[in-house]
Amino acid sequence: MMKTFKSRKNPGKSIAVLSIKQGLTLVIPFLILGSFALLFQSFPYPPYQEFMSDFLGGRILSILTSVYNITLGSLALLLTVTISLSFGKMAETNEAFYYAVTAVVSYMAFCGGITENKEYIFGPEWVFTAMCITLASCILFRIGVRAAKKIEAMHTVGAEYLFNLSILNLAPIIIITLLFAGAGVLLRQWTGVSNITNFGSFLFMKAFRHLSGNLTGALLYVLFSHVLWFFGIHGTNTLDAVAKRLFEPGVQVNQALLAAGKMPTEIYSKSFLDVFVFLGGCGAALCLIFALLIAAKKSHNRKLAKVAGVSVLFNISEVAVFGFPVIFNPVMFLPFILTPLVFVLTSSFAMYTGLVPYVTKSVEWTVPIVFSGYEATGSMTGGLLQAVNLVIGTLIYIPFIRYSEAKQTRSFQEEVRQMTKDMDQGDETGHRPELLSDDYVHNYAARTLAYDLKNELERGCLTLHYQVQMAGDGSLYGAEALLRWNHPVAGYIAPPLIIQLAYESRLLEKLGYFIIEKACMDIQEMNKVSDQEIRISVNISPNQLEQKDWSRHVFKLLSKYDLGNKQMVFEFTERVFLDHSDKVAGELKAVREHGIEISMDDFGMGHGSMVYLQDYSFEEVKLDGRLVRQLLDNERSRNIVSGIVEMAKTLKFHVVAEFVETKEQRDLLRDMGCNVFQGYYYGKPVPLCEFIKTFLR
Repeated sequence: MMKTFKSRKNPGKSIAVLSIKQGLTLVIPFLILGSFALLFQSFPYPPYQEFMSDFLGGRILSILTSVYNITLGSLALLLTVTISLSFGKMAETNEAFYYAVTAVVSYMAFCGGITENKEYIFGPEWVFTAMCITLASCILFRIGVRAAKKIEAMHTVGAEYLFNLSILNLAPIIIITLLFAGAGVLLRQWTGVSNITNFGSFLFMKAFRHLSGNLTGALLYVLFSHVLWFFGIHGTNTLDAVAKRLFEPGVQVNQALLAAGKMPTEIYSKSFLDVFVFLGGCGAALCLIFALLIAAKKSHNRKLAKVAGVSVLFNISEVAVFGFPVIFNPVMFLPFILTPLVFVLTSSFAMYTGLVPYVTKSVEWTVPIVFSGYEATGSMTGGLLQAVNLVIGTLIYIPFIRYSEAKQTRSFQEEVRQMTKDMDQGDETGHRPELLSDDYVHNYAARTLAYDLKNELERGCLTLHYQVQMAGDGSLYGAEALLRWNHPVAGYIAPPLIIQLAYESRLLEKLGYFIIEKACMDIQEMNKVSDQEIRISVNISPNQLEQKDWSRHVFKLLSKYDLGNKQMVFEFTERVFLDHSDKVAGELKAVREHGIEISMDDFGMGHGSMVYLQDYSFEEVKLDGRLVRQLLDNERSRNIVSGIVEMAKTLKFHVVAEFVETKEQRDLLRDMGCNVFQGYYYGKPVPLCEFIKTFLR
């Protein structure tokens, strides 16, 4: 099924932008692996380096180098695959594989192949070129597939599905591959390079040719390099030639002056930028990490900060800026650009006023903060300046992180609300959406919820609230146990949504047993306060009865608890009684024989409600809420309820009226002979402790 993404009104929701964001997120594990491989390979401690070179003949270093080369060192390849797969899954779910292969082939065709290219075309410096070709090829492939589907000759009747799919995609793949191969040839003939980033470097050299290594040059260099970084382009690599021309001589000039017994004169140098401006790498990533640790409320952001913090401390910033993410995140554009620009000004001021000595020594890029400041200037004030910059940068990032998280929260909450609406509409039409399906527009939010549900269920964090059921004489009849999940971001999740997510993610069996056991544990807490005979109703999903040996597992679970005088009631919806299979009948019979009462929910409005009375035995029916709501204004509803009540007297089952919200409803029901009530008139569902305090003490 093809999905449509509207990008004109909201570019942030376009398929291209979403595929980039998802691709960057999917590549995080490889970034982390590559970053730590690079860190262990380049740890800035000479004895450590000597040990690693000698240990096992340097084989450990070779392994670390290999790991880096296939992860962070192959970032262009990884992003080509993850972005194209994400694009394909959103555009043509069944053909996502072809999107990925077409993107990789198109990229290699554009670059002139692997063996013919002198450079490694999958390295980090090729990321921007790879991203451009990936998106362009995916967009063209989508157009080509749509066009090919209109050609009847492309389909062979009776052939295997995959064969037809391959033939359908043949023409788009050929055209796109040739198109990018030709574009690559033309670009190489015109510029001598196939890497768009290298072409950008050529343009920047032209643009910077009249600048010198002064404050203006430093500010412009930092500005443009970070703008490039923000769009996924390795800014420092792209502007490497610019940096060498403007700033590389600075340290050598200062060293020569010191050797001649003179004072250094050059503030700006490559080391100045690395040590005092790029704290933790691009965007002063170390400040981002500290800001996340201080201000982030979302657990995944704090976890990211802890994982990425180690590598960022040694100036490996990819995990932080790709993982938060900063790249292509408009909220983070300003702090990402502003922070290093501010550091240029603060560091320039500190050195110009003599508070901190000029940089006179080149420093290894992996030396951590404070140590690198001391080593570069030969003074502790160099480390102090880095610390001051760190504080300033962290303060700059904090409000943007809070705003970004608030925006993420609002977006997620809105998606959860929409899922709940979709569930309600599905109940009305009889066609619930498949929330975890690739075709469902909010499937990523649904999968997040499903994953959270799995973890919350394993930790036992779900709870039951109890809504009181009162008899007509004012005595306590019982309570219905209702599942509650207070999600840390989305708030309380509607129970039907929880059940649907559990069903689709194969957690329903575990969730069902959890609810029953939780009710048993809560009943034991009730018994500590009161031995009053009351009924505790637990909702059982129809799908649970389809599980193998369901009743046997339930009885085994119940045998672990002493319920005292409390009567356990299993509440089933009409769908259970629609199933006349031997298995369902056997499960219901076993339940009753074990002393558990059966209640039928939403009785009176379904097709065949009366028929169930002759096929099944149960102790209780709950009036359909629509009957109760219309009772005061609808004579037919009153007649139906009266008939059910009279039948209950003959067949000896209880009638419980749900959704009783007013005294008038209660009085009319009582006059009609209904003697058990549940609804907001008596109380909303409340936590166990409040139920005990209010109704059992």
